[in-house]
Amino acid sequence: MAKKLEAVFKDRGYGDQVEISTSTVAEMESKAKYFDLIVTTAHVSKPMPVKVIMGIAFLIGRGTESVIKEIFETLGFDS
Repeated sequence: MAKKLEAVFKDRGYGDQVEISTSTVAEMESKAKYFDLIVTTAHVSKPMPVKVIMGIAFLIGRGTESVIKEIFETLGFDS
């Protein structure tokens, strides 16, 4: 999913404005404070200090545009 998101940002001219990092679910809470949002394919049961967006659409290959729109809106980018 990270590579797909990197490509989306790059293709839309925002590649140099984002940092994408991967993590395990166990690492997510401690890393979250360093980022503006979390895009995940895993269920997150703990409250996080940033918005969490479900990115399963990237794995199944359907519904990605609505997820991309939500990500871009959260970050204040034009989609």
